[in-house]
Parts: sequence; structure tokens; C-alpha cells
Amino acid sequence: PYPFNLMFSTLIGPTGLLQGYLRPETAQGIFVNFKDLYYFNGSKLPFAAAQIGQAFRNEIAPRQGLLRVREFTLAEI
Repeated sequence: PYPFNLMFSTLIGPTGLLQGYLRPETAQGIFVNFKDLYYFNGSKLPFAAAQIGQAFRNEIAPRQGLLRVREFTLAEI
């Protein structure tokens, strides 16, 4: 089988030598809005972006019915 990862890989730290992963549920908004974030920062790099959002996960829970939806608050910086 072909190995795959649904997480966004990125380089972190001042040297960029450490590899980190961002969750796709919350990280995709930062990548989609990069042009606007760059403009609002005065077209200067580097800048920091952070966001907080909701994520949902379906779980099988026989005691509480067949499916249970869990809600999480996630943050990406």
C-alpha cells in the first residue's frame, strides 16, 4: 500500500529544521487566506497567523446509541 498522511507538514522553529504537522480541519483556512493575511500585514514577511475552530468526530458508542458525534475546539498557530 501507498503511505499517505492527511496532515499538512511544515517546517517550524527559527532554523526551520524541525518538522511539524497541522491538522487539515483547522489549517486549511490559513493557507486559503494567505494572500489576504499577507496584504493585511503590509506585504511584509514574516508574519504569524492563528485561528480557532470547531472539529467534529463520529464515534461508535453502543451504550449511547449507534453513533455519537463529539465536538472539539482546535487551535492552530
